[in-house]
Amino acid sequence: MQLIHEKYKKIIPFSELITRQNFPPLQKREVHLWSVSLNANSSLIKQCKTSLSDIERSRISFFKFPQVQNNYIISQGILRQLLAGYLDIEPCKIQIGRHRKGKPFTKDDPSLFFNMSNSGNLCVYAFSRDNEVGIDLENIRNLPDLDELIQKNFTRNEIKYIDKNKKDRLRRFFLFWTIKESYLKAVGEGMRLPLDNLEFVIENGKIKLVAIKGIFEPDDWHFKEMPLSNNYVRTLTFKGEQIRFVERTI
Repeated sequence: MQLIHEKYKKIIPFSELITRQNFPPLQKREVHLWSVSLNANSSLIKQCKTSLSDIERSRISFFKFPQVQNNYIISQGILRQLLAGYLDIEPCKIQIGRHRKGKPFTKDDPSLFFNMSNSGNLCVYAFSRDNEVGIDLENIRNLPDLDELIQKNFTRNEIKYIDKNKKDRLRRFFLFWTIKESYLKAVGEGMRLPLDNLEFVIENGKIKLVAIKGIFEPDDWHFKEMPLSNNYVRTLTFKGEQIRFVERTI
């Protein structure tokens, strides 16, 4: 499998995003990765709010704290702006549905696959025209219940890998967490599989799915850690050969 990763991150001004100027077409065998800071100014928050559907705007008040409200407005508003760029439809008119297990899709063009994740002050998105994708982002941070989470969510072999390097233990925990989350999001599941029913290994820097429900699976899915900074772990789950990754920041 050949993976081509554009190392630079092209910055797309929000003014170009909302007017869809120079919006990049999504080709076959490409995965577009976008990231946006949730620490936005009032102008961007206002623009994102106008992009939401009536139902989404009505949900803003469900969130108690202003920062959480803003995170919701920005993450959902940017998603709609990006979908508008790919579909050439006004953001607020895009019809977003959910599959039986909750994964979102656009009714306007179900062949456009996408996924999103946010943590800390960042939100990330992945888009593909080939197959479903899953992306998960975690801000590396201290957790008071870290030991319990490790024992509850990982297999014996995964725990052995996480604990092997004490200095890197926290990052390894979040790496395995994002691997599992991104995979389950790609296949439309939640973190509901029992501990021993899903296992990954990391060998020579490559992530491999070992077993689901104790049965070895065909090598259909690929997993790739996509570093953002020292403070974040991001993992992508995807399918396909000779994939070209293109990163952009808003």
